[in-house]
Amino acid sequence: MKLFNFNRNKSEGATSPNKKQAFSTPFLKIGEGNLSAPYINRYYTLQNVVQFGSDNLYPQLLNQLYFQSPIHGSCVDFITNAVIGGGWDWSDEVETKQKIEQLTWTKKNRVNKLFKVITRDWVIHRRITLLIHQKDGKPCKVERVDPATIRHDYNNTRFVYSSDWSRGMLDTKEWPRWTPGCQHECSVYLYQEDSPGQVTYAIPRYNSILNWAYLDGEQAYFHKSNLQNSIFPSLAIRRPKEFGSQDEIDEFKEGIKQKTGAGNGGRVMVLTGNGFDDTPEIVPINSNTNDRAFEWTSKELKENIAIGHMINPSIMGVKTAGQLGNTTEIKDSYSIFEKNVVMPEREELELVFNDLVHIFGLKNEVSINEWAIIDGIIKQNEEE
Repeated sequence: MKLFNFNRNKSEGATSPNKKQAFSTPFLKIGEGNLSAPYINRYYTLQNVVQFGSDNLYPQLLNQLYFQSPIHGSCVDFITNAVIGGGWDWSDEVETKQKIEQLTWTKKNRVNKLFKVITRDWVIHRRITLLIHQKDGKPCKVERVDPATIRHDYNNTRFVYSSDWSRGMLDTKEWPRWTPGCQHECSVYLYQEDSPGQVTYAIPRYNSILNWAYLDGEQAYFHKSNLQNSIFPSLAIRRPKEFGSQDEIDEFKEGIKQKTGAGNGGRVMVLTGNGFDDTPEIVPINSNTNDRAFEWTSKELKENIAIGHMINPSIMGVKTAGQLGNTTEIKDSYSIFEKNVVMPEREELELVFNDLVHIFGLKNEVSINEWAIIDGIIKQNEEE
């Protein structure tokens, strides 16, 4: 007896859809191993470029899990909004001429949007990479570059850009590091956190929750697949004789496909043959009960991801099962979160923002506005 795989795509051959997807989208198939332990060695290089992770795709993994895990992605957005949601402002009042220079710089570089995007980069990657354009030896424009697209040597002086690092060193661009007085047309401004034990690339502090974030994304996909397949249970169909031709196989396959899925629940399917000896026999296969395992870990999953970001889920409006939230707890939790997460992040980002201001020769500084949620009211600046 032969077993025919009716889920196989005709076009599937040497190159599978997953492999094609790895090159055409930012979402890669996440492999086995501990996602919280990226391999980084300053001597593990390709053309003198230090590899970031064993496959050099660790930053891409960080971006992917931001989209794949609803809880992790929400934590990232919540921190980003808490830090920069109140906007920013110039620290000092200046003369009209300088005001015009500031306004021109702000509009030309779309600074309001730029500050929000690099704040999110900082939360996800703990790295900020900006491309400084110069004309006649003077900075004229700043452009945000996704940290996932940048690699560099172990001295942090030579930067290499690629839109798809899964292809290795193909289609790359190289830029030097920006330093005061440099005359290069384009150079990279790098600011990254000093991670313990790391001298080449920064690793985010939430790194320990990446396995939980992966599980968070996978359980939704598992439930979706299980629901689709459980409406019409997995079956083994036994035929008393082999198929006579490829057309007969395709016809039988198409007939089975048309009877699967939630939309066909409750319908009747009839298989005919010339007598009982020629009629296919349907043997049901026991359904998968692994969904229980996801239910058991769901609560622990949420808590660990939130702890990794130093957030009490209650301040995000997420009710923890089995617990009753109260106003006092939310106030205290947000106060702790603001002092331990938000305020230090603002200090770091103000350094970056003011570096940019000084690079472009503006004689002023910027500060991020305070922004907190207290008693259900957005409170911006103590004086107001």
